[in-house]
Amino acid sequence: MVSAVLLIQKASPETITQFHDQLSNELPTLRGKWSFNFKIFRNNPYSIPPELVETATVHPESKFLFTLSPSYLNDSTITLINKKSAGVFTNLVKEAAEELGHPTDLSIPDEHLHKGATTGLNDPFDFFVAQKLQSLWTQRQLIRGDGGHIYELENGNLTIRTSNVFLHGNFKGLLVEIDVDKNLLKGDTVESFTATFEGIRNKYGIPAGELCCDVLDVKNLDTYGDLIYQYSTILNF
Repeated sequence: MVSAVLLIQKASPETITQFHDQLSNELPTLRGKWSFNFKIFRNNPYSIPPELVETATVHPESKFLFTLSPSYLNDSTITLINKKSAGVFTNLVKEAAEELGHPTDLSIPDEHLHKGATTGLNDPFDFFVAQKLQSLWTQRQLIRGDGGHIYELENGNLTIRTSNVFLHGNFKGLLVEIDVDKNLLKGDTVESFTATFEGIRNKYGIPAGELCCDVLDVKNLDTYGDLIYQYSTILNF
């Protein structure tokens, strides 16, 4: 799947209701509700690399760590550092995921637990960073997505997720996350991705807003890395 993220800033209640009614008229498969936490950390300027201790009083470079924890990825956190290096951290063992009926593609292999490589009881990665790595990273922002809905269309080839976005308790807009099967893309360039998602926006009556379908590497698409890259671009308040 290839993603795009759209933010409709300060969307009115009427706009949001009309959009949900429009999607409902398309007779989608409803996949429940969802929410997300998006956190922004900045490197501690006084955490200086050993090789620079003698010559610098603060770190010469500002770095940013972004974490995204969407509820549809159970017990998993997507991370991005300086919009270059991405990863996914999970704390749910496969056998536990199966018992809960959760997807297992991002779960910890059972043999890791059996061999003592993990307890399966680790804290979520964003919590671990905030609590255990304070000397390296300082949390700057927490952006929440609440009241989200998931719509599946076109025989499962298109998924549209909507969520209200809040910063410090203040409503910032309506976020729309669009996931489309690669077979529906009109090409393999960012320009063709934009054309594809603009076509979807027009077809399903998605309100106009700031659309981001940029990717880390157009030649090596990364489902989760590209997604958090788009969040880091759109949720730049």
